Amino acid sequence: MPKPGSRARVPVSTVMAETPPAPRPALPKWPIGPETFAMVLLLTVLVAYGAISNNIVLPILPALAQGFEVPVGAAMLTISAFFVGFGLGQVLYGSLSDRFGRRPVLMAGVGLYTLASAGCVLAPDFETLLIARLLQGLAAASAQVLARAVVRDLYTPIRAAQVLSVMSSVFAFASAFAPFVGGLFQGWFGWQGVFMVLTAVGAGTYFTLLMGFRESLAERDPDAMNVKRISANYRAIAVDRIFLGYTFTFSAAFAGMFAFHSGSSFVFITLFGYTPQMFGIFFALVLVGFLLATVISSKLVPVLGIYRLVGAGVLTSTLSAGVMVALVAANQASPVTILIPQFTYLFGFGLILPNAIAGALAPFPKKTGAASALLGFIQQSAGGSMVALLGTLVDGTALPMAGCIFIGGVLALVCFLVILPRTARVHETPG
Repeated sequence: MPKPGSRARVPVSTVMAETPPAPRPALPKWPIGPETFAMVLLLTVLVAYGAISNNIVLPILPALAQGFEVPVGAAMLTISAFFVGFGLGQVLYGSLSDRFGRRPVLMAGVGLYTLASAGCVLAPDFETLLIARLLQGLAAASAQVLARAVVRDLYTPIRAAQVLSVMSSVFAFASAFAPFVGGLFQGWFGWQGVFMVLTAVGAGTYFTLLMGFRESLAERDPDAMNVKRISANYRAIAVDRIFLGYTFTFSAAFAGMFAFHSGSSFVFITLFGYTPQMFGIFFALVLVGFLLATVISSKLVPVLGIYRLVGAGVLTSTLSAGVMVALVAANQASPVTILIPQFTYLFGFGLILPNAIAGALAPFPKKTGAASALLGFIQQSAGGSMVALLGTLVDGTALPMAGCIFIGGVLALVCFLVILPRTARVHETPG
């Protein structure tokens, strides 16, 4: 009988059939097995911490600018501050979890997240809010990094891509409705209501981990925190073209996506005059594209493979962003000319996200925590840099946002074509 946390392999197709693992011993309190809906849901919530923590804040950015009497670009710093903490946390939690296990590090991170979210609620000034958001991002990084690491612990590369696609589908619903929820709670409780929701999410997740999450790491690495070892691990990962190709492709597309996320509330609320609640509906509509793509991806990845789906996603996103920036530059900015291209951009991103992550982590089954951490650091650094760039370009029109989305798409295409070798396909088979 395998030990708790041992790597489970499951059938992924008639071509690549695997022997099911022996059942694990039941835990006394709410056990969550690898192939249960509860495990997928828990991992989905964890991997969505970053997106939810930012998306729910989007509709209150104009209110923060007005309430704290700061410029629009300064209000965007609440997004950038979260990204800074989120990015820094990526390089910390991977090695910690390799040394001490996924469960204790996850619980510590989620506990800090809950406290930082409560600090946002109580922030008396803008500076304090920025510090609390920084800490919130630092803590939330543990959830995303370790959720991905747990997926790689439990599943083979193709199965991991399927699970990540399912997770992305469920996560898309939460991300889509987060701005709408944010708008509602802003109307009921002011901007503090948004951070009340995040505090409740943190507390609920902590309780779930406490009661039912079992350790997924089969063997802890006693030397994982050794500085020389960490440096050697990151160097080995950082020179791998497959990892770099998938990671930079994904990160550039993510940066373009977040240009829309961070800029769209000002475009639709301030420029077009819609309510925060209506903005939430618009945001949900475009994320349907992402949702559709993740569902399609989970069905197609065993047939087409990771490499082809990432390529299709990159091409789709880049062309969509090009259409948007061309229409906006021609003074045709409107909800239709922004939402339709962004819908298609996110469809492409839905093909990129689960497959690029699975492809990037596949070469490192024994360094999954470190690889996931470095991937997350690059992803968040790209997103934070794009938000900072957009903040400096804001001019009261939709052009800076559209331009930054297009930049992200073009960079993703260049990274896919230039960095990622075709030999990446060799890692798509179980191993």
